[in-house]
Amino acid sequence: MPAGVIGFRVTGEMTDADYADVLAPALKQAASSGEVRLLLVGAKGFDLGSLKARFEAARKDPELDLGHSKDWRRVAVVAESNFFIRRLFPGLAKVIPVEVKLFDPKDEAEARSWVSA
Repeated sequence: MPAGVIGFRVTGEMTDADYADVLAPALKQAASSGEVRLLLVGAKGFDLGSLKARFEAARKDPELDLGHSKDWRRVAVVAESNFFIRRLFPGLAKVIPVEVKLFDPKDEAEARSWVSA
């Protein structure tokens, strides 16, 4: 991962346990260090729709202060998606007040560059 970026490769669906045990603690640590830049790479079979609930949980988490923190910078999501998902993604991205961008798997290197910029 580029310096200052936390990243995860996710398969299947991101569960409540994944959020509570892995993602939230990493986000809290990044926020406490002063800046959050997150790269989520969905492996083949990743359910992109499962991110909506996780983003909503992150937004409501008082320890993350996602709704008000100036420490959040960018979130890059790399995943296979069809036309329908690509059209819905901007609505999903509005759930969190952070710059979020969806990348195709072939553009993972671009996503890494973008999230770290």
